[in-house]
Amino acid sequence: MRHGFSAVVVVAAGMVAACSKKESPAPAPVAAAARSHVEDAPHAHAAPHGGLVESTPRGHLELVTTRAGGYRVYLLDASLAPRPVDGATGSVKVAKGGYPDVTLTPAGDHLAGQGPEHGDDHLAMVVTVVKDGKPEVARFAAHLEANGHGNGLVGTLRVAPCPATPPEGLSAADCAKQGGVYSLVRDGGATTLVLAAPGQDAKGLLSTRVGQRVHVKGTEAEGRVVAEAVALEHDHTPFHGGVVAMSGDTHLEVLSLRSGEVRVWVTDAFRQPLPLAGRKGVVEVTGASAPLVPEAGGAYLSGTLPASDVEREVTVRLPMPEDAEYFIGFLLTPTDAPKSAAKPEATGGEAVQEVTITVQGGYQPSEVTLKQGVPARLRFVRKDSGGCGDELLIPDFGIQRPLPGLTETVVSFVPDKVGTFEFTCGMQMMKGQLVVK
Repeated sequence: MRHGFSAVVVVAAGMVAACSKKESPAPAPVAAAARSHVEDAPHAHAAPHGGLVESTPRGHLELVTTRAGGYRVYLLDASLAPRPVDGATGSVKVAKGGYPDVTLTPAGDHLAGQGPEHGDDHLAMVVTVVKDGKPEVARFAAHLEANGHGNGLVGTLRVAPCPATPPEGLSAADCAKQGGVYSLVRDGGATTLVLAAPGQDAKGLLSTRVGQRVHVKGTEAEGRVVAEAVALEHDHTPFHGGVVAMSGDTHLEVLSLRSGEVRVWVTDAFRQPLPLAGRKGVVEVTGASAPLVPEAGGAYLSGTLPASDVEREVTVRLPMPEDAEYFIGFLLTPTDAPKSAAKPEATGGEAVQEVTITVQGGYQPSEVTLKQGVPARLRFVRKDSGGCGDELLIPDFGIQRPLPGLTETVVSFVPDKVGTFEFTCGMQMMKGQLVVK
């Protein structure tokens, strides 16, 4: 059973913490963070010590945590070089009811602390570090599976047919037995050969992960890694501007709008949309509640509370396969409804409306406004691979296009009629809409 409390403060990280079924979720204090030095220029986060790295106003924090309850926090500058920890103090808040705050103290080149052993595989943690009187705060989504999920090499697992001469370390017989040559395509395009460690069932270890983002735990040398364990990478990116939490392998993203509407997207372990037909829940704030039901397009659950433009505690109650009485609380700052208006662009004297749409478990933005009669250019950027996102359908404009994974596909057409028109993936599980005016 997993219940949580997730808090978000403007430009500050949120936190997930456990709640009792008999008690109302109570806000957990989370310090507000200043605007990050990278907020306007996203960049890759390597992990110098094999942990998880997040940006802060003073650089970066790297968290290395273990299932046994050990914590190491490294202070890094903007280029990921170490910063001194002399005189620094810190703490770790763990999103688990009854779990004590862990105090961090200097230990060589990092801060260290020890808490109770963890029994959960996925936990949100908020790290606060104070140095020279200045606090910095970062939120981490830690994965603590016994097989080392969250550590090791990260990339997309691929398989190719066995060549006439298999790569060194893989015999022709073993290649045939495991079903091909496996490789890991790392961020940046580098490819690493993946071999199974001695005693491992290579096909069982690798074949079910092909096409997915994974963590590979093992020994790396000379362009290859001998894998001891392979686990799926969980992506907690908020695709719709909300806050993401988990129950088992189910992800929930919750967005609060100033109108009072609360939207809940429900996705699987791969952040692919789950069917919502027949799924119902309740959304609550102090003194009011509303049913959560699928919206007309079936993309998310929706419930309408009294309008608000101030931060408030919102509780979502939604039956889960592993917990019929599951609920989770969020401290949410209401926003405007996400939508995007196309920006006209002059090309050779002809105006073009252009919008970039990110495809990763859904469409972001999911609503695009276009002007009738003006050529439109929609740039669909796939951040994942496989699944129903491989195809795009805009039936009202006769569009059916493949969307290859991990690349950009440009769809050009002229919206020649006024109205609201749906665009979907090939299985019609991911949905968005074009509003032509």
